[in-house]
Amino acid sequence: MRLALCAGLMAMAISVTGIAADVPVPKNYGQAMSWYERAANGGNADAQFYLGVMYESGVRGNDMTVAAKWYLMAAEQGHIEAQARLGALYYRGDGVERDTAKAAQWYAMAADGGSAQAQYNLALMYERGRGLQANAPMAAALFEKASDNGIAAGRLNLSMLYAAGIGVGRDPARALMWLEMAAASGLNVSEGIRQSLVKELGEEKATEAKRLAAERLKKSDDQVR
Repeated sequence: MRLALCAGLMAMAISVTGIAADVPVPKNYGQAMSWYERAANGGNADAQFYLGVMYESGVRGNDMTVAAKWYLMAAEQGHIEAQARLGALYYRGDGVERDTAKAAQWYAMAADGGSAQAQYNLALMYERGRGLQANAPMAAALFEKASDNGIAAGRLNLSMLYAAGIGVGRDPARALMWLEMAAASGLNVSEGIRQSLVKELGEEKATEAKRLAAERLKKSDDQVR
């Protein structure tokens, strides 16, 4: 599995390091890893990112400081996944000194680039006022982006905001729609809240909210694929 993971960057390593295309396929994990490192040291952002993943996950020996170094190199080149991971490291203080302001900055860059997880994590920071000033409307907007990009937890968060009217106008129909989407995504949702929303809306409006949930969920799934 390790060799297969490394093989994907072989062509990339060749193009970055300028080695002839007829070089032999690596015979073992160590040789394959050398290709990652050559590509990364040659400035390839994907290689830098995957080295970061390997150091973070322990595949390359668990070293969060080194993982953060590779993520930073890739992130500075605009690598969206690296930006999101770096944001998480700064938020936790893992491999770097904890800095929620920097976490928010990297999450924001990744979120702008389309990272669903960064959108969700940044939404939580805005919702809770951690590392930046609390901003419920911004949290709601980011939860919606993350939700449409496949983050199930964002759907549940957004449902609660619409149910309470926090950061958005109170809207029981939208609250039910997002709640149904969260449930369809596999999350456990409060049956009491669901029934309360259905009762408030009435059968006809509740049925329409559920129809919209199914429609939007399909659109989201198609978009994520």
